Amino acid sequence: MISMTGNAIRRWWALFALPTFAEFMIGFLVPFIMGVYLSFCEFTAVTDGEWIGLKNYTKALKDKEFLHALGFSTAFTIVINVIAFAIAYMLTKAIKGSTLFRSVFFMPNLIGGIILGYIWLLLLNGVLAHWGRSITYSGVYGFWGMVM
Repeated sequence: MISMTGNAIRRWWALFALPTFAEFMIGFLVPFIMGVYLSFCEFTAVTDGEWIGLKNYTKALKDKEFLHALGFSTAFTIVINVIAFAIAYMLTKAIKGSTLFRSVFFMPNLIGGIILGYIWLLLLNGVLAHWGRSITYSGVYGFWGMVM
Protein backbone atom coordinates (compact mmCIF):
# COMPACT_ATOMS: atom_id res chain seq x y z
CA MET A 1 0.00 0.00 0.00
CA ILE A 2 1.29 3.44 -0.92
CA SER A 3 1.22 6.07 1.78
CA MET A 4 1.38 9.79 1.13
CA THR A 5 4.12 11.48 3.08
CA GLY A 6 4.17 15.14 3.93
CA ASN A 7 6.72 15.68 1.18
CA ALA A 8 4.45 14.15 -1.49
CA ILE A 9 1.50 16.25 -0.31
CA ARG A 10 3.59 19.41 -0.55
CA ARG A 11 4.71 18.47 -4.04
CA TRP A 12 1.31 17.50 -5.54
CA TRP A 13 -1.19 19.71 -3.66
CA ALA A 14 -1.81 21.96 -6.69
CA LEU A 15 -2.83 18.98 -8.83
CA PHE A 16 -5.70 18.30 -6.46
CA ALA A 17 -6.54 21.89 -5.51
CA LEU A 18 -6.58 23.46 -8.99
CA PRO A 19 -9.74 21.76 -10.35
CA THR A 20 -11.71 22.81 -7.27
CA PHE A 21 -10.27 26.32 -7.44
CA ALA A 22 -11.09 26.60 -11.16
CA GLU A 23 -14.65 25.41 -10.54
CA PHE A 24 -15.03 27.96 -7.74
CA MET A 25 -13.79 30.76 -9.99
CA ILE A 26 -15.98 29.76 -12.95
CA GLY A 27 -19.07 28.71 -11.03
CA PHE A 28 -19.18 31.29 -8.25
CA LEU A 29 -16.67 34.12 -8.28
CA VAL A 30 -17.02 35.21 -11.94
CA PRO A 31 -20.87 35.25 -11.86
CA PHE A 32 -20.78 37.05 -8.50
CA ILE A 33 -18.48 39.78 -9.83
CA MET A 34 -20.58 40.09 -13.00
CA GLY A 35 -23.72 40.43 -10.86
CA VAL A 36 -22.17 43.18 -8.75
CA TYR A 37 -21.04 45.00 -11.90
CA LEU A 38 -24.47 44.64 -13.53
CA SER A 39 -26.15 46.03 -10.41
CA PHE A 40 -24.51 49.35 -11.32
CA CYS A 41 -25.76 49.13 -14.93
CA GLU A 42 -29.00 49.45 -16.83
CA PHE A 43 -29.39 46.55 -19.22
CA THR A 44 -31.78 44.26 -21.03
CA ALA A 45 -29.20 41.53 -21.69
CA VAL A 46 -25.92 40.79 -19.95
CA THR A 47 -23.90 42.06 -22.91
CA ASP A 48 -25.52 45.50 -23.30
CA GLY A 49 -25.05 46.93 -19.81
CA GLU A 50 -24.72 50.72 -19.60
CA TRP A 51 -23.04 52.09 -16.45
CA ILE A 52 -25.42 54.25 -14.39
CA GLY A 53 -23.66 54.15 -11.02
CA LEU A 54 -25.78 54.12 -7.87
CA LYS A 55 -29.08 54.98 -9.61
CA ASN A 56 -30.40 51.41 -9.24
CA TYR A 57 -29.66 51.43 -5.51
CA THR A 58 -31.17 54.87 -4.87
CA LYS A 59 -34.25 53.87 -6.87
CA ALA A 60 -34.59 50.63 -4.89
CA LEU A 61 -34.14 52.35 -1.50
CA LYS A 62 -36.89 54.87 -2.36
CA ASP A 63 -39.34 52.12 -3.33
CA LYS A 64 -41.64 51.27 -0.40
CA GLU A 65 -42.48 47.84 -1.80
CA PHE A 66 -38.77 46.99 -2.08
CA LEU A 67 -38.13 48.07 1.51
CA HIS A 68 -41.09 46.02 2.71
CA ALA A 69 -39.85 42.98 0.74
CA LEU A 70 -36.31 43.49 2.08
CA GLY A 71 -37.55 43.64 5.68
CA PHE A 72 -39.78 40.62 5.17
CA SER A 73 -36.97 38.63 3.53
CA THR A 74 -34.56 39.54 6.32
CA ALA A 75 -37.02 38.50 9.03
CA PHE A 76 -37.85 35.31 7.14
CA THR A 77 -34.15 34.45 6.81
CA ILE A 78 -33.51 35.01 10.51
CA VAL A 79 -36.51 32.95 11.60
CA ILE A 80 -35.72 30.09 9.21
CA ASN A 81 -32.09 29.97 10.34
CA VAL A 82 -33.06 29.97 14.02
CA ILE A 83 -35.53 27.15 13.41
CA ALA A 84 -32.99 25.22 11.32
CA PHE A 85 -30.35 25.62 14.01
CA ALA A 86 -32.78 24.42 16.69
CA ILE A 87 -33.72 21.35 14.63
CA ALA A 88 -30.06 20.59 13.86
CA TYR A 89 -29.18 20.94 17.54
CA MET A 90 -32.01 18.61 18.55
CA LEU A 91 -30.97 16.00 15.99
CA THR A 92 -27.40 15.92 17.31
CA LYS A 93 -28.70 14.79 20.69
CA ALA A 94 -29.18 11.10 21.35
CA ILE A 95 -32.97 11.01 21.25
CA LYS A 96 -35.13 8.07 20.27
CA GLY A 97 -35.98 8.16 16.56
CA SER A 98 -33.31 10.72 15.60
CA THR A 99 -32.24 8.60 12.62
CA LEU A 100 -35.80 8.62 11.28
CA PHE A 101 -36.03 12.39 11.82
CA ARG A 102 -32.75 12.93 9.98
CA SER A 103 -34.06 10.90 7.04
CA VAL A 104 -37.34 12.82 6.98
CA PHE A 105 -35.56 16.18 7.01
CA PHE A 106 -33.10 15.12 4.31
CA MET A 107 -35.79 13.71 1.98
CA PRO A 108 -36.87 17.12 0.54
CA ASN A 109 -33.31 17.65 -0.70
CA LEU A 110 -33.55 14.50 -2.78
CA ILE A 111 -37.04 15.18 -4.05
CA GLY A 112 -36.16 18.75 -5.07
CA GLY A 113 -33.24 17.56 -7.18
CA ILE A 114 -35.34 14.91 -8.87
CA ILE A 115 -38.12 17.38 -9.65
CA LEU A 116 -35.60 19.94 -10.90
CA GLY A 117 -34.16 17.31 -13.21
CA TYR A 118 -37.59 16.61 -14.67
CA ILE A 119 -38.28 20.34 -15.10
CA TRP A 120 -35.02 20.82 -17.01
CA LEU A 121 -35.82 17.75 -19.08
CA LEU A 122 -39.20 19.20 -20.03
CA LEU A 123 -37.75 22.64 -20.74
CA LEU A 124 -34.86 21.41 -22.83
CA ASN A 125 -36.97 18.89 -24.71
CA GLY A 126 -39.53 21.64 -25.30
CA VAL A 127 -36.86 23.90 -26.76
CA LEU A 128 -35.32 21.14 -28.85
CA ALA A 129 -38.75 19.92 -29.97
CA HIS A 130 -38.99 23.16 -31.90
CA TRP A 131 -36.25 21.74 -34.15
CA GLY A 132 -37.52 18.18 -33.98
CA ARG A 133 -34.80 16.98 -31.55
CA SER A 134 -34.89 15.33 -28.14
CA ILE A 135 -32.25 14.96 -25.44
CA THR A 136 -33.63 11.70 -24.12
CA TYR A 137 -33.59 9.71 -27.33
CA SER A 138 -30.40 10.91 -28.97
CA GLY A 139 -26.85 9.95 -28.10
CA VAL A 140 -25.57 13.21 -29.58
CA TYR A 141 -27.84 15.46 -27.53
CA GLY A 142 -27.92 13.18 -24.49
CA PHE A 143 -24.34 14.01 -23.50
CA TRP A 144 -24.93 17.76 -23.67
CA GLY A 145 -28.19 17.36 -21.82
CA MET A 146 -26.34 15.67 -18.97
CA VAL A 147 -23.70 18.41 -19.04
CA MET A 148 -26.40 21.07 -18.68
